[in-house]
Amino acid sequence: MAALAQPALRLQPKHTNRPYGGGWWPSRADLATQLGDLVGRWPEDRPSIVSYAFLHDDWDQSEAAVPARHLTRTLILILSDRSSCRLLMIPGHARSDVAEQLLSEASDPHSTWRRMDFASTERPGVAQ
Repeated sequence: MAALAQPALRLQPKHTNRPYGGGWWPSRADLATQLGDLVGRWPEDRPSIVSYAFLHDDWDQSEAAVPARHLTRTLILILSDRSSCRLLMIPGHARSDVAEQLLSEASDPHSTWRRMDFASTERPGVAQ
């Protein structure tokens, strides 16, 4: 399998937001550039993005133990049909194998992962 390239956007076929509607692995830290690229990559057959919000970084106190550089974020997109799509946002510096695993689970409507399974790019037993 070829290495995953940045930036990467992967969505569920029919988003369920369970636990995410997909994942986004941007290549830059600049939020304005990231969001412009995301809008440009958004599939034409989906309702367009009209607004966005991030979940507050400390909304779940159990994430306090995750080092900031490994912390993922949740981006909530408000779409033109008034629905929403929760995207897992993976830090740009994450390793490609970890990003692939997170993107695969975030875009799988049958994922059995819980929110905390997505909270960090650190993986038990994997050297960072």
